[in-house]
Amino acid sequence: MPALPPAPEHIHDLGVPDTFVEDLLLKTLHRTANPTPIGLAQSLCVPPALVRESLTGLKRQRFVETTTASGRLEAEWAYRLTEAGMEAARNAFERSKYVGPVPVPLGDYLRILHHDHDVGRPDPVRLAKALQQLVLARDIVAKVCLALTSGRPAMLWGAPGNGKTTILELCSESIQGIALMPIAVWVSGHIVRLYDDLVHITVDDAQGETSSNVDRRWLRIRRPFVFVGGELRPEDLDLAYDPALGYHQAPPHVKAHGGLLAIDDFGRQQVSPHQLLNRWIAALERGEDTMSLVTGERITFPFRSTIVFSTNIEPATMLEEAHLRRIPYKIRIPEPTPEQLGEIFRRFAGAMHVDIGPGGIETAVEMIRRASQGNVRSCHPRDVLQLIVEEARFVKRAATLEPGATRRACEVYFANDPGIISA
Repeated sequence: MPALPPAPEHIHDLGVPDTFVEDLLLKTLHRTANPTPIGLAQSLCVPPALVRESLTGLKRQRFVETTTASGRLEAEWAYRLTEAGMEAARNAFERSKYVGPVPVPLGDYLRILHHDHDVGRPDPVRLAKALQQLVLARDIVAKVCLALTSGRPAMLWGAPGNGKTTILELCSESIQGIALMPIAVWVSGHIVRLYDDLVHITVDDAQGETSSNVDRRWLRIRRPFVFVGGELRPEDLDLAYDPALGYHQAPPHVKAHGGLLAIDDFGRQQVSPHQLLNRWIAALERGEDTMSLVTGERITFPFRSTIVFSTNIEPATMLEEAHLRRIPYKIRIPEPTPEQLGEIFRRFAGAMHVDIGPGGIETAVEMIRRASQGNVRSCHPRDVLQLIVEEARFVKRAATLEPGATRRACEVYFANDPGIISA
């Protein structure tokens, strides 16, 4: 469990201009009903003593006053903006619309990361156990485990529907380790938000930690798993400025620092494979990437992650030799054998509560082979069984894997009649 940095004791210990803290407090007061020092401290993720210190300065400027409903204890006091304070808050919003935790200086972030050299890689035992959910040959499982736990760039390739995306998803359950991350960083007068609640999973506080002894602007997170697919655009490789929120959003590979970055359906993105690899593989080799703020100023962020690609395209037809060399692990996920297809049918039939009639699995495997014209996929049993379940629900009878139901399902799924299979 990595230790959070100690709590700042004074405003200047935050590492950002005092005027920025005052502006942030004014904006927070403007948006908060009956704010108290403790509530404001939670919003800014700083100790209450620092909020009181800043409030004292704002009261001297006659921007803030206590309400008549304030309690006896200072911690119970409620504050409100004066008319001058309302005008000051409006001016603060014009300078920046950001409201939230006080950002951490980029230099502090880099100093903390200087001591964290690990990258997010799955635990070999946990990954091997997770892959038991799939029906794969032992040598394929061994190759996948070796590639994904090496910490080096890897690529899973092969025909669609054979489990590449599922393997990536299972990796997310096997990543080990905990890292530190600030909610946002301050660089050259700009704010870059790193924490994303859709990506990062926070870890509970250690015993004895309070807002008075640790810096709440930092979080403990499980080493992240960031998954991007065909929606990735060229502009997503850089910082994205949101004028409505007043801060830059970090791109996926910065959010994935210290974890695993998975690029699914590689080659189908709006950004070309060459552009993506030139950007990310080169950055991985350097351990950092340079991006642009909205003002055009260039800043450098650390980038140490495990990066895994998944593609339906044969690597040699899509990539240059230089790119292929930089991805040392290229694992083909093959089509299932008839025996493997039968095992997949058994597993999904049990999970989906489908009865198996006499010879149902053997007949279903042969029908899929015919209807797909030999292009069988690991996803076919699940999809065919789902159609059988839906038909059974429609006619109000128990779902059974038997020749008639399988033939009808294959006919609509493949748009091809597999014919009758003789006993």
